[in-house]
Amino acid sequence: MTANSNIRTISINFRPDDSNAVPFLRSLINFLHKEKITVYLPEYDVVMHNEFKAYAVDQGTFVNGADLIIVIGGDGTFLRTARLFCGTGKPVFGINRGRLGFLTKFNPEEFSKYLKQVLEGRFTCADHLVLESVVVRDRKETHKACFLNDAVIHKGSLSRPIRIELHIDGNFVSSYAGDGLIISTPTGSTAYSLSAGGPIIFPNEMNIYLITPICPHSLGMRPMIISSSSVFKTRIAMDHDNLLLTIDGQEAIEIDGRDEIMIRQSNKNMKIIVHPEKNYFAILHEKLRWGMD
Repeated sequence: MTANSNIRTISINFRPDDSNAVPFLRSLINFLHKEKITVYLPEYDVVMHNEFKAYAVDQGTFVNGADLIIVIGGDGTFLRTARLFCGTGKPVFGINRGRLGFLTKFNPEEFSKYLKQVLEGRFTCADHLVLESVVVRDRKETHKACFLNDAVIHKGSLSRPIRIELHIDGNFVSSYAGDGLIISTPTGSTAYSLSAGGPIIFPNEMNIYLITPICPHSLGMRPMIISSSSVFKTRIAMDHDNLLLTIDGQEAIEIDGRDEIMIRQSNKNMKIIVHPEKNYFAILHEKLRWGMD
């Protein structure tokens, strides 16, 4: 989707404890000032105790008041930002200061060139699927959380495998013993799921998501791609405590053998600004070293 620009206000997010981002943040704000853009910053300590205090706004204004979101950092910072702005419909421009940067598309050295294009309305957004996890206990939905990358059910500090039951649209699929389960969006297919043997899926695919077992004790249990319109349910088929549901690596929810975890498509999505000169294969070459000797 190519957007027409009416960008006058930008919210900038970064890791709250990343004091090393201050020089780059200063450079970015100076650039935006020259473009007559209003800047919003979150009320982090590094903002409130610096020359940036004048840009600090409350969370409601920070989330809902901007026309564009800029993320400075790595994929972890991008995922935290996605959880904050999910559902606002605002496009997100990611500047990579992390190690890998699948989600933060632009390098610090090139941000001014491409951000200038964005401010002029010359940019393309890709919609990314967002899923919702629901913890059901005693037939009541006790916890809901949206995720852009993945939700992971794992055994916490237990040293022995757990038994997991899988159901899709009310139909029993399988039961297996292993270390856990990854439910991944296409965006998250290059994250934990990939390391557990899952396939890579184009990140702007909106119609499917991925179920990847972690170290299953069965040769027959393999990753599955299912329709995004399907409702997936799973539970630990053992009476265990100290189990966790981790959302995008950001939030850990305690679960036990009585709980059912339901995954369904969210009514929200994320709009991420794509790099105009790097297609997805170029990103795989750069980040995963594909085609490199």
